[in-house]
Amino acid sequence: MENNWYSPYTEPQPAPPAPKKKRQGLKYTMLALSLLVLIAASCFIFREEQRAEEDRTGFSFHFGTDEDDDYQFSFDDPDGFTDDFKDYFENYYVGYEEAEECSIPRFSAPAGTELLLTEAGEEELSLQDIYAHCAPSIVGISAYPDAESDDRYSWGSGVIFSEDGYILTNSHVVEGTCRAKITLHDDREFWAELVGNDHRSDIAVLKIDAEGLTAAEFARSDSLRVGDEVAAIGNPLGEEFRSSLTNGIVSGIDRDISYNGTTLTLIQTNAAINEGNSGGALVNMHGQVIGIINMKMTSTYVGSVSIEGVGFAIPSLTAKRMADGLLKDGRVLGRPALGLTVGAVPANAAEHYTLPDGLYVSAVSEGSDCAAQGIQVGDVVTHVNGKAAESTEDVTGLIADMQVGDTLTLSIFREGERFDVTVKLVDVTDVY
Repeated sequence: MENNWYSPYTEPQPAPPAPKKKRQGLKYTMLALSLLVLIAASCFIFREEQRAEEDRTGFSFHFGTDEDDDYQFSFDDPDGFTDDFKDYFENYYVGYEEAEECSIPRFSAPAGTELLLTEAGEEELSLQDIYAHCAPSIVGISAYPDAESDDRYSWGSGVIFSEDGYILTNSHVVEGTCRAKITLHDDREFWAELVGNDHRSDIAVLKIDAEGLTAAEFARSDSLRVGDEVAAIGNPLGEEFRSSLTNGIVSGIDRDISYNGTTLTLIQTNAAINEGNSGGALVNMHGQVIGIINMKMTSTYVGSVSIEGVGFAIPSLTAKRMADGLLKDGRVLGRPALGLTVGAVPANAAEHYTLPDGLYVSAVSEGSDCAAQGIQVGDVVTHVNGKAAESTEDVTGLIADMQVGDTLTLSIFREGERFDVTVKLVDVTDVY
């Protein structure tokens, strides 16, 4: 069975048209759950030609797999091998570009503005009461690609978190756009300004000029347990199905998913999630938001087998940390990064080119200490701090618990030689 993270921007096609602007991605679609998230999902896109096969995987850690039998190289060698292994990897991995800019007019939040969290409530509500309590806090977001077109670029959801018009949503809802119109539960419409968006965590904060709005109550997500009942409220499939409620349970917690060169730790739920739910609310049975919906998983059919009910949400604790950074600085500061684009060396390529197991370096970011210390494209990172580096998670897992300025020792293989390099982590905003 072929599993894949569902990109909300286009229906799966055997031969999609080329997008106007290539997104970051590998030469072919990664399939394994443990390997890659193509995009934080469920944002409904109306301009399919512009978004065909576009992914939002970031650009610091990326990797391929030699297990995709559907992919064929266009070389004479049936395995795609060239005389120079660097040429092979240049074709195996495609160059990455930065996320599309969001040029929505900016808004600077006053000092001290933050997303507030409370403890989980005690009294459980019925689904009817949850909907009545929460639906007025959920908005529709129509985003546009230029200043004049009336053709919507994307349709998503958002959650009001203050009475004076601050709205939390996913970054991928507004990336590549220059205008965003907010539709409230009572059908009033406002043009939004952008407080900030963070591509890597998939969080954005918008602001509208309004007062007396119904703000959602956010609860701490660290009290969740597998089996807890939850509800999802959002705007699937366009305006016709605005303010839809689905329900389910917490299927898993602390699900580590590779996304945009970092590892997101997400809540898994079986509540139905569809295109347009991005940025909507995952709510506990006390009517409190405990997550921001951002992706789902689907599959192609093999007989009657398919994947259903595997959706994910950004925990409220993570959303608060990212949102507070955007509210304070307009961007999220203080996250460490190496500044390398790396990918696992496929077993057949390792054997053919006599390369060790490890992570092939396909790009080195300017401004990184890795560049300053002379790490090059074509190097293979075999160990990090003495531990074998065979997948990107071996590196991202280490970095997640470190700070900007901390050091790592990378064991490098280059042209038959092995040596160690000590590098400092830099702020992710300085290299990406």
